[in-house]
Amino acid sequence: MRTEGGTDMLRVIAVDDELPALRRAGKLLETFEGVRVDGLFDKAQAFLEHALTAPEPIDLVLLDMEMPGIHGLELARRLRDIRPEVQIAFLTAYEEYARDAFQVEALDYLLKPIMPEDLERALGRAAKRGERTGSARESASRTGVSVRSFGPFSVEDENGRPIRFRNSKGRELLALLHAYRGRPVGRAQLTDGLWFGRDADKTQANLHSTVYQLRKDLEACGLENAIEQSKTAGGSYALRWDVAFDDVAAYEEELRRFRETGSLTPLMRAVQLYGEGYLAGSGYEWAAPRQAELELEFVGLLEAMVDAYVGQGRYEIALNPLQRWSQLLPLSGRLHAKMIALLLLMNRDKDALAYHELAQELMDGEDEASELNYASISANPASMF
Repeated sequence: MRTEGGTDMLRVIAVDDELPALRRAGKLLETFEGVRVDGLFDKAQAFLEHALTAPEPIDLVLLDMEMPGIHGLELARRLRDIRPEVQIAFLTAYEEYARDAFQVEALDYLLKPIMPEDLERALGRAAKRGERTGSARESASRTGVSVRSFGPFSVEDENGRPIRFRNSKGRELLALLHAYRGRPVGRAQLTDGLWFGRDADKTQANLHSTVYQLRKDLEACGLENAIEQSKTAGGSYALRWDVAFDDVAAYEEELRRFRETGSLTPLMRAVQLYGEGYLAGSGYEWAAPRQAELELEFVGLLEAMVDAYVGQGRYEIALNPLQRWSQLLPLSGRLHAKMIALLLLMNRDKDALAYHELAQELMDGEDEASELNYASISANPASMF
């Protein structure tokens, strides 16, 4: 559960191929306080793709037992692979499915059409279970700020309240200082990072003013003396605060676990944490080298995820991380060769041929164009993974 405006919000998604039932679930959910509807899906594959790539947590999924092409139990098992912590309540028109629902540790099952009192029961159970797991997870560590650098930079105090910045440069300065993880950052590094190419005297004045305003912003959230200043060696600043959660540190920890164990679970968590990318959309020029480093690393994670899913014969799920990879590195010959191979493994031969033609046009003149040999790929598509 995440806190918004001081209120714990239960994030819920409903999945049902019957649109009237799906709309009813959505409308009923909106009548409950403390519930945030994060998605209504009528297709299992679209839902799985969202669960795989969305950076936000999912607290509860209302899942139809009977979906076209896939049984609800199998869909729940796949969801557990992607989101081990998620809670599931099944929607079913048949009471005899109730016993089956608990094979995947379902929170509850609701007979269709959903009744408000049944939904209230399921939401109450989800909230209580979320509080228990959340308090156990955070009691030892929730004694400092939570910092998120994937996506727009944001900071929450230990009560989950977002820090408000008086100006954009204050936010950027804090992001830059945080990137150094407590190490001192010289005044020259800060002025070059925040006001590169500007008049030196003006940038020094700007830095002094921005530090002053940022300190006020932090003090308003109870963060006294969070910015330490040293006047030696030309002057420097460093962050001195307690961090309860840092998404970049969490990402690096999941990455370490994946490299040690080869398990899909930390790999998926790392992909979810990465989300939109490091300081995505910020326009911070000083962050460009770190963004490129993390993006290249992330592409490696996507490739590992694709290879793992293909190895399990789960071709439909492998398609999503492969498409994400193509958005990041559209001129990768290896990527396009794998996309062609995956389409062939899915028995989508016409799509594979059409994709090959488009990829050839895109890669014309590129060094990696030689990897797009359709005859070689089609002879043994599984060998590409």
